[in-house]
Amino acid sequence: MKKIDFSFNELGKILPSKFGSVIVISNRAKEIRENPGDTDDELRKLKPTVAALREFMDNKLKFPEFDTTEINEED
Repeated sequence: MKKIDFSFNELGKILPSKFGSVIVISNRAKEIRENPGDTDDELRKLKPTVAALREFMDNKLKFPEFDTTEINEED
């Protein structure tokens, strides 16, 4: 079994909210579990959670519901 070589702190580099990152990854994992045909061949061999994490860390996921410009603006 391959080790995941990402730390929880690295999630914040892609999306400022680490908790938002976890939501995005878990939603993608659910999509992969329900329809595994829309993932790469090499990712199909992995568990859905690991595949979603790899896609997230490779910046392959889009997450418009977590628009960082709106989150970081002050009123």
